[in-house]
Amino acid sequence: MTIEKRTILCMAVSAGLAGCGTPESMTEPIVSSFNEASVEIQVGESDMGFMSGDLRAQAIQKADAKAAEICARGPNRRAEFASQRRVPISQYLSVTRRLYLCLE
Repeated sequence: MTIEKRTILCMAVSAGLAGCGTPESMTEPIVSSFNEASVEIQVGESDMGFMSGDLRAQAIQKADAKAAEICARGPNRRAEFASQRRVPISQYLSVTRRLYLCLE
């Protein structure tokens, strides 16, 4: 393999790996909606079904903490988990969203 081919191959592999999420980004909670009565938290960048048990537990813990933080900003201060659903974002990918009620 020539040096040029090797360089191109390395660049292609690096570019492909750059799009892969790290375990930390997979579990970072994202607020998808908030209306003072409820908050919906997207659990990371990927489907929870593909996470290991430890990462799944970490993602849920972070989502719970984020919901508590967001609910504390409104008149209803306490976040209580209500439901969870998978939302398709493309033909092959989906994300998990957890709904929390903001209660007094």
